[in-house]
Amino acid sequence: MCFHPTEEKPIIFAGDKEGAMGVFDASQPAPEIDDDDDEDAKYPNPIISAFKTHSRTISSFHFSPTDSNAIYSASYDSSIRKLDLDKGVSTEVFAPSSSSDDLPISAIDIPTTDPNTIIFSTLQGSLGRQDQRTKPSSAEIWGLTDQKIGGFSLHPQHPHLVATASLDRTLKIWDLRKITGKGDLRHPVLLGEHESRLSVSHASWSSSGSIATSSYDDRIKIYSFPSAGEWKAGHDIAAKEMQPTVQIPHNNQTGRWVTILKPQWQRNPQDGWHKFVIGNMNRFVDVFAEDGEQLAQLGGDGITAVPAVAHFHPTKDWVAGGTASGKLCLWQ
Repeated sequence: MCFHPTEEKPIIFAGDKEGAMGVFDASQPAPEIDDDDDEDAKYPNPIISAFKTHSRTISSFHFSPTDSNAIYSASYDSSIRKLDLDKGVSTEVFAPSSSSDDLPISAIDIPTTDPNTIIFSTLQGSLGRQDQRTKPSSAEIWGLTDQKIGGFSLHPQHPHLVATASLDRTLKIWDLRKITGKGDLRHPVLLGEHESRLSVSHASWSSSGSIATSSYDDRIKIYSFPSAGEWKAGHDIAAKEMQPTVQIPHNNQTGRWVTILKPQWQRNPQDGWHKFVIGNMNRFVDVFAEDGEQLAQLGGDGITAVPAVAHFHPTKDWVAGGTASGKLCLWQ
């Protein structure tokens, strides 16, 4: 899920497991409620636009940093596509060189300094870099681990820094300015890592230099790197610096039927207060500050399933949550 960057009204994009993208314009007026207090009228099903862009689960969305009409989507069908919202036309940006190659994509990000480049992670433990000006099959792909990378992010201010979260129980920080090795052993230089007791689901980097991770050891961990912009290429992060500054007890046992809980920062908060959202197994969405303080717990009578996929608008204090039952919740 993601918000359109416009501040005029909440417009939310959500993907499903069959490859469809739904677009919800939350400025639509709700229907009037009759005197009989009809329960269905309280929680109406809004009219949405829908696009069938992929053949399997959509795992990630990202807007172009320079074109608010261009939204990128990634999928377990091994492709990344760009949808032109003005024209309603979807084009392929990345796909494996062979149609028989299975490369399920778990996340995508776009460097703020280079909108022509897309960075992506896969469930096979690799990280890729695709230049949109080249063929969709021409990406450089680096094998980082033998186990899946569930999520990653680029530092918003210094996008050469990549934080990955993996089934191998680690948070790792890589530097795209320095690529080492040859052949299958070629990869960005590893700056530092921290190991958790169980699998790490996602690593989300704030614009202030903090990384929030969720893991199956039932912890949200926050790491602080305020001087990351001063690191030289190949900087070696000391083990002490790689320790989390905050650990928040949080039930992350999603099981088989609930989407994995992943922290998502507000990218450019208008109030300068860096905060992130994450789904709560008790059918809430939690909001935490950078220092670990819980700022809010968002809920509502109409939420009948876990709003596991939660996102902040980049600048406004708007939060959206999506459930496995197909419902979308919005708080303003």
